[in-house]
Amino acid sequence: MTYEYGCENEACCHTWEAEQKITEAALTECPKCHKQTAKRLISGGTGFSLRGEGWFKTGGY
Repeated sequence: MTYEYGCENEACCHTWEAEQKITEAALTECPKCHKQTAKRLISGGTGFSLRGEGWFKTGGY
């Protein structure tokens, strides 16, 4: 999964994404300032989208 992280150090405020397994612990070190101020952010995700010609769009159910 891809997680979003943000540094809570006011002098840094770096944000980044990290590819991790669900079972892995959250990162704590900011890759920019190297302080233990990283926090996993809650995001809205990418959403779910049905694409192409299918019963959902064409009503052919």
